[in-house]
Amino acid sequence: MDINEEAYAIQEEVVEFRRALHRCPEIAFHETMTMEYIREHLEEWEISYKIFDPSGIIAVVGNGKKETIALRADMDALEVQEETGLDFASLNHGCMHACGHDGHTAILLATAKILKKHESELDRRVYLVFQPAEETAEGARFMLKTGVLDSVKRIYGIHIFNGIPSGKISLEAGPRMAATNWLAVHLYGRSGHAGKPHEGIDTAVAVSSMVMNFQSIISRNLNPLDPAVLTIGKVEAGTARNVIAGEAKIEGTARTFSRQAQEMIEHRVKEIAKAHEQMYGVDVSVDFQQSSHGALINDPGVVEDVMEKAGEVFDPSEFTHVEAMMLGEDFANYLEEMDGCFAFIGGGDHPANHHGKFDFDEKALISGVRLMLTFVIV
Repeated sequence: MDINEEAYAIQEEVVEFRRALHRCPEIAFHETMTMEYIREHLEEWEISYKIFDPSGIIAVVGNGKKETIALRADMDALEVQEETGLDFASLNHGCMHACGHDGHTAILLATAKILKKHESELDRRVYLVFQPAEETAEGARFMLKTGVLDSVKRIYGIHIFNGIPSGKISLEAGPRMAATNWLAVHLYGRSGHAGKPHEGIDTAVAVSSMVMNFQSIISRNLNPLDPAVLTIGKVEAGTARNVIAGEAKIEGTARTFSRQAQEMIEHRVKEIAKAHEQMYGVDVSVDFQQSSHGALINDPGVVEDVMEKAGEVFDPSEFTHVEAMMLGEDFANYLEEMDGCFAFIGGGDHPANHHGKFDFDEKALISGVRLMLTFVIV
């Protein structure tokens, strides 16, 4: 199999796949039309598959003696109103493929077609995992629970990100994406007239202090060589401008690469919140939800193996360095169970992922197909 020849030969078709999928975005565990589109093509190409309820497909090609591997693509979209004006824009109001999952699915579909064409040449079994619910960080665990992947020794995945030069690939060892922890803190005081603050217990003042004190956790409680982020994205307090705020609430996220950082942030959030009870006379409750997946960490040995084979397919100029990201990705759940690696593919100079005007250079699709096929020959 000539990987480059096969990938470029399917270029128009993979773009067609992507645009068809882009028109019918669906949120986590509701990927009905998406699955039907995939199923129709798998049946047309006579590829065996299993469907899982409520959503998820695992197809299989090959049956050789070498270790079994899996290739994964996520299918779900976001509750974002599309603003691109593309002629293949979303037909589902309030829902959009704003994170490139239409591209990932199209890449895996095209890869499936090529692998089926060359099935007699394959020396291993390859599972093609069309995963639901990545955006809610539930899909990877769901697919693992099916048991179908129990025999898999290595799994590979990709993600298209804008801000990386179009079609360029970053495949690097070590931490690549973060564990995503969530926190919510409720404060309860006593409301009253704004002109008589001494008769109330003001949660607005307390919550302001709490947000500021949380900022010291990263700078003073964590090892500076262990990156982490603590962001408070939502603050609510009070009901009217002339009423002491009797209740307040903050919500945020902590992004970490290590278990130690995760545990320290949780400990200090609870400790600082508790201290504010004494400082301001409020009652406080803290809900800290640890990430459903750890940090996504690429195995150095697997990356080395892939890069060795990639040298036969790609020009060195097609690879680029990209810093690790404090974004979450539940592909990490697979890497907790088996070896594997995850690559970033450049979508070019377009609005960022999760934006209503998100789009990507479709040149990335061919890079993705070439890389997926490279994973198979490692």
